[in-house]
Amino acid sequence: MLKTARFFRSKDLRLRTRDICTSFLLLKERKNQQLDYLNDIRKEIEDNNKKLRHTPFSHIKSRGVISKNNNLRLAMQCVQQKLGTATNAVANIPSFVTIEIVGNGTTQMRQCVAIRTPLKIYLFNCPEGTSRFLSQIRMKSTNVNDIFITNANWDNISGISSILLSKETAAPTARIHGSVNVKHFLECIRPFNDADYGSAKYPTQVDERPYTLGSYEDAGLKVTYMPLVTDIDSKNVCVAYYVELKAPARRIDASKLIALKVPKGPLIGQLKNGETVTLPNGSIVNPEDVYVDSISNDDKGTVLIVECLNNKDVEMLSSQSLIESIKTGKKTLNYMVHLCPDNIFNSPRYRELIESLGDSCQHIVVNEKGPLVPGVESIFRNHKLLHKMCPSVFPPLHPTWSGVITQTNELQRKEGDITYAAPIQRFTMRKGGNDEPIVLDLKDSGIVVSPAAETLIAQLEKEQQKLPLTDEYPKLSFLGTSSAVPSKYRNVTGYLMETSPNAAVMVDTGEGSYGQIKVLMGEEKTKQILMNLKAVFITHAHQDHMTGLYTIVKRREEAYQCAGVPYKPLVLVTTRNVLKPLKTYSMCFESLEHLLHIVDMTRFPLTPPSSPPGPANKRRRLPSPVFDATRDVIPELPRPLFDEKEWNIQECKTVHVHHTRMANGFVFRANQKRIVFSGDTKPCDLLVSEGMGADVLIHEATFEDGHEADALRKKHSTMGQAVDVGKRMKAKHIILTHFSARYPKVPDLPSYLDECGNVSVAMDNLSVRFDHLPLVPKLIPVFREVYQEELFEIELRKEQRNLKAKEANEMKAQEHLIKA
Repeated sequence: MLKTARFFRSKDLRLRTRDICTSFLLLKERKNQQLDYLNDIRKEIEDNNKKLRHTPFSHIKSRGVISKNNNLRLAMQCVQQKLGTATNAVANIPSFVTIEIVGNGTTQMRQCVAIRTPLKIYLFNCPEGTSRFLSQIRMKSTNVNDIFITNANWDNISGISSILLSKETAAPTARIHGSVNVKHFLECIRPFNDADYGSAKYPTQVDERPYTLGSYEDAGLKVTYMPLVTDIDSKNVCVAYYVELKAPARRIDASKLIALKVPKGPLIGQLKNGETVTLPNGSIVNPEDVYVDSISNDDKGTVLIVECLNNKDVEMLSSQSLIESIKTGKKTLNYMVHLCPDNIFNSPRYRELIESLGDSCQHIVVNEKGPLVPGVESIFRNHKLLHKMCPSVFPPLHPTWSGVITQTNELQRKEGDITYAAPIQRFTMRKGGNDEPIVLDLKDSGIVVSPAAETLIAQLEKEQQKLPLTDEYPKLSFLGTSSAVPSKYRNVTGYLMETSPNAAVMVDTGEGSYGQIKVLMGEEKTKQILMNLKAVFITHAHQDHMTGLYTIVKRREEAYQCAGVPYKPLVLVTTRNVLKPLKTYSMCFESLEHLLHIVDMTRFPLTPPSSPPGPANKRRRLPSPVFDATRDVIPELPRPLFDEKEWNIQECKTVHVHHTRMANGFVFRANQKRIVFSGDTKPCDLLVSEGMGADVLIHEATFEDGHEADALRKKHSTMGQAVDVGKRMKAKHIILTHFSARYPKVPDLPSYLDECGNVSVAMDNLSVRFDHLPLVPKLIPVFREVYQEELFEIELRKEQRNLKAKEANEMKAQEHLIKA
């Protein structure tokens, strides 16, 4: 035993030494890279200034160059600020600190906690949807530089990629604390970022700080890592975090400044920063000479954040030396945040540990047993508006709620000295600042529309009453209608197609798809939907189409366990590009492949024939003689998992479309209805021919008309192009979706949509049965009336764009005249 202990200690020392050396070298290398980057910016600004000398100031080219220079200077300031932050520790001690409950696991968001200061946000776990929901509670992803992972499972790390992608260029380095292999997985999925968003690289660098480093410290606080592990080589362990705030800066006494004749200006700032100054008269003043004599410290400055997943973790936590120090009074503990599942939290051993920590500690439980209330205003409030327009296709979201939600303790549930926290609830560690509390106004009485909209809604109700109730299935639910990244009102791509009361499939599973199902269906119905879920079809390997898969798989397994029914593998129909991140995740953290039956539809890297064909040097390659550009999926589906009668799917075909190398559309015949999903694509003739006569075409419309060049470059479609595909396909109903995040609430609604009569625009949580499809196009006039302000902004941007293009054309014409 002694030899073993020595071995682990020596190994731990070697690992720590290696990590410290590596971190030092990386910091040095990064500083050199930033200096090189600054030099490159300066050179580019100089080159642009040379261009300006030879171009009139009023010329459109000059305006473009000036704008570019301004952006470059901003980037240079950001880098200089980072290089210059050998920051004074006293100046960066936060004036107020709070613990914020970002999500408690009851609605869309899994457990997530933040420690918030005026300058930084320290995030503890980062589940799906974090980047989308942070902005709802006045937090910015740009301020999240430290993410602490309590356990490297998918629920805790699935939102990190979106946080990194939402950062600005040259942002400070992001640090991932505790678990290992997270960075490796992020690098694996990085290339699968949709081109609509921009670069496939993260705008910031990422450092991984394993728990073997022991602690992390900055100007505001110190975090001690507490690994709950016996084997140092274990790849996935639980890590608890003990957070200690640093003592607040002492305030300056104005009367002492006057007595010492300290002049107004920078000298006072230097004294605040703890620096000794020399006055103009030559006298020296120390900070202690001007500080307020007495310091009243009301801080609750320590918190322990812990997630124990089993009894072994509880035993390891109980045996930590830091826990012993808390029990003996050597260390204080003001808050303890419990992210544990309810069965562990209520186990006798865990309750014994809680009681041993004394009465001065406030226990905050953040798990699925917390209060069930909405955690975001924008999604629920906008959906209440949609529900008012047409309740039959926009059912109420869960939990149904009418009222006001605040950050106070009104909604929390107390059991003795234990608090079950609600979403957005706040706990104060250090008082100060003027940050206004967040209030979510979800009162039904606040949903008001104009008299004109009321008239249109009444007409829609009459139209609905005329519709015969013939066929409910297939029933289509839109879980996300945004492209590339989620927006305030729209999630990324995901579709649920219920083919019968006992069968369903999903097409694409963007980040947050499970959460969308949960708020759309409710807790119990979601479990049933997951058990009815037979297969997932993924069109292509971009993050906004596949990141939500792992959560769907895990929650489906839990639904089977909860029902006590033998598990049936989920059929996954996709290509090898989607399988690569899946295999990497299984290798780094936990295996999911045994829960799936994978149908790999990978074909050689083909591109379908273009129409019309381009020049010889740009001509696309012909389809491979071995694999066709379309492929029948039905023969590939595993028996007995696939049962045509049970699934109620008679046909399923992949169609190779114009997007990434292995992008597919899908053509289904479900309940004898032909349903076509385009996936992401430019207008594709092959999709038109294979989907001919479709009952429903669900086609992407990423860009508004006038952005054809952008759509061509990024391999997407404009709204007009998508409608044209539907017309040529002779589709009975066309539903447009996958709108750019530049249209957060509603996309452009041109008049030809009304002229077509069968074209509709999807909104998140649109859930329409087959015989209600004629209703959805009739919502477009209602959208125009209700979303007037949003549509006006779109129209204004369009006019500005047209004016700019007109000026550019006039300048080109003048240049041609001058040359002639």
